Amino acid sequence: MIKDPHSASRQGLALADNLTLVEHNSLGSWDVFLSLFSCLTKGPPVHIVLLQDPPSSKDFLPCFAGFKPFAPPVSRPKVACYISQNVLQSLSVLPVFFPESKYFMALDMYTPQGCLRSTFPRFRLGNVYAMPINHPNHSVSPETACFNYNLLYLVAGDFNIYNPPVDPFRVLG
Repeated sequence: MIKDPHSASRQGLALADNLTLVEHNSLGSWDVFLSLFSCLTKGPPVHIVLLQDPPSSKDFLPCFAGFKPFAPPVSRPKVACYISQNVLQSLSVLPVFFPESKYFMALDMYTPQGCLRSTFPRFRLGNVYAMPINHPNHSVSPETACFNYNLLYLVAGDFNIYNPPVDPFRVLG
């Protein structure tokens, strides 16, 4: 749920303590992408959009006014992060790519005042799309996606752990 940016509980907080995130699987569809971003313009401000399976054309991601896209430097990336221009003006943001970079990326965000109501000047936001590939392997291992860093770290994405048809041999227990 997106909180009202003008509520009393959010007044006086720095942007790094007050980020609104949206995570969504676009299914590779331009229509889904445009529908999502059109909905976002009608509500409270959204600072970061984490997409799995974003649409692309000739290896270019779609643009949307007020956001800058980041994606792994590969053909047809399976993850992308859209960051509002307000965030880019307030925080230093650096994309981080991994060996599984088609399916996993992160953003390192810096602010000298501290992030997420802590004294840490840096936090990492991960975006993962874990698809089954050659059973029992997945495009991104849990060890990679949920690595224990010495910094604040939030990972979001589509882990495909809830849907048995995606991985019929998985034992949930």
